[in-house]
Amino acid sequence: MNENLYLIHYKPLNLNNNFKIYSGSVRQYFVDTYQHPLFHNHYPNGKSIYRSKGAAFQFKVINNEVFILALDEGADFAQSFQWPHTIDMPLGKNQFVVKLELFSKTKKQSSFQKSESKYYRNVSPYIALNQKNQKEYLSFSDIEKRAAIEKGLINHILTAAKWCGVTVSHKLEINLILMREGIPIKIKDDLSFVPFDVMFECNTEIPDYIGIGKFVSRGYGTVIQYG
Repeated sequence: MNENLYLIHYKPLNLNNNFKIYSGSVRQYFVDTYQHPLFHNHYPNGKSIYRSKGAAFQFKVINNEVFILALDEGADFAQSFQWPHTIDMPLGKNQFVVKLELFSKTKKQSSFQKSESKYYRNVSPYIALNQKNQKEYLSFSDIEKRAAIEKGLINHILTAAKWCGVTVSHKLEINLILMREGIPIKIKDDLSFVPFDVMFECNTEIPDYIGIGKFVSRGYGTVIQYG
């Protein structure tokens, strides 16, 4: 069975505490530099790759380190792509250029198989709700809010599995350990979304650094196992 995930990890060489790397800068660098449809999520005919299969690449920044996760079709491409050993990447409009060095490349197969309960948490803001669901959520009781986020986690994990080319046949079970709402953040078209921090127990093996929820290609909703 071919590996359906490929994780590329870059570390900054010249970054001080006054600067912060954003996932948008990383994605824009690869889109502009390589012009490959899998990086910008559109085929040459203009058709969206994201809508049919999910984004082939998820660009993430965690503690000012860059992680690029390739899924399914993207993983096949990533294994043959010549990832540069070093990158000089502009940071936004401030003209500062950060030098990134390739730290590791890791390929693996993720099956999302049933397992004993494992514990997970997000390491980038989890955008659980769209605009419509967000309005409904605000009217819920605390118990209803918890149930809504647990249901959302199940749906988003199933979607992540689908993006990896995996169909989950068992029933997912989620137990929220922590759920904390953040201050709404603007992400797209001047629309604001409520970010969540979550810690949860799940009976499924979820691969580290995969994104769940909305805007995962921009680095949101990244989860890892803990404990």
